[in-house]
This record gives sequence, structure tokens and C-alpha cells, in this order.
Amino acid sequence: MRQLSDLFRNFMQLGYVTDDIDAAAAFLESRLGTVRCVKHFKSSLGGGLPPAGADDPRGTFVVVDGVPADEWVIDVALVNAGPTNLEIIRPVGGAVDLYRGAVRPGEPATLHHLGFRVDDFDEASAIVAASGRSWKQYGDSGAIRFGYLDMTAELGHFVEVMELDEEAAQGFAHLEAASNAGRNRVH
Repeated sequence: MRQLSDLFRNFMQLGYVTDDIDAAAAFLESRLGTVRCVKHFKSSLGGGLPPAGADDPRGTFVVVDGVPADEWVIDVALVNAGPTNLEIIRPVGGAVDLYRGAVRPGEPATLHHLGFRVDDFDEASAIVAASGRSWKQYGDSGAIRFGYLDMTAELGHFVEVMELDEEAAQGFAHLEAASNAGRNRVH
């Protein structure tokens, strides 16, 4: 990777926000015809700190606007349409204004970010820094190292960059397989 556009090479996700995770999931399932969404309630990354050095062990954390978040809680629904992951986030509590500010109350979902997979999050971070930018939010869930680049002024949405460990990659592959099950049957 050498430039910001290299972060856009491996598209994997449309990210949406909502104020009602159940209504948003029902919309995807009934109106768009997806398979059942997998929901995770009260996902939290708050309270952790980023590693101080390269040799420090990984732990869960999230940093928002350069400050480690004490509290950061969201509900998430995930489903795939083929290789494209559809993620719905409902901000619950703490430092989640990055999501809360885009919610349109009463609407099933609002586009928030496009997600791209990278092999090396540290390399992606170096590209972001070399471009004169910084992550609006970044963190580590234990399975996914991620960062949000604020491109709302230029593109109208955030760009999320994700490095997946093997377990996370398998989880997304399972969602893709579930979305494809039965698609090749002759009717």
C-alpha cells in the first residue's frame, strides 16, 4: 500500500446506522429479502487502552478523536448479500457519537460507512498518517483491528478499514455462505 486509494481495494461492507436494530433487521429480511440477521447486543470496547508498544499484548479498546473511550456500547446486526456484508449499528451508550450523529430517527437504516479489508492495519495507519489525516475512531475487538476515516465532507460517508484475524474472516465467510445457501437450486 502506498496511497489512500489502496485502502479502497478490498470492499467488503456497507455499514448502516439505526435507532431500532430490530426494525432495521426486519427491513433487511422482509423488504430486501436477506436471510436472518445475526444480532449482537451491547457490544462494548470501552475501558481498554491501545498497546503502548509493538511487543505489548493485544487487548480490546477503542479510541475516539484521539482519546481512549471509557464507555463505548453498540448493538450490531450482520447479514450478507453474497460477498457484501450489510452491517447495522445502533449506538447505545458512551463515546458513540460517530454513529449517533448519522441516525435518522424512525427510518430503518442510514448509510454510514463503506468497509474495506486490509492485510495490515499498521500499514494502513501509516498511509492515513502520510496523507495528513488521522483515524476519527480506531480500535481492536480482539478479532478485528479497525479504523474509521472521516470522508463525510468529501464523499458523504466514513470509510472503515479492517484487518480481520482468522476467526473474524471465517465469521464473514459463514455469513456469505448462509446468504448463498439455496441460491443455486433449480425451481
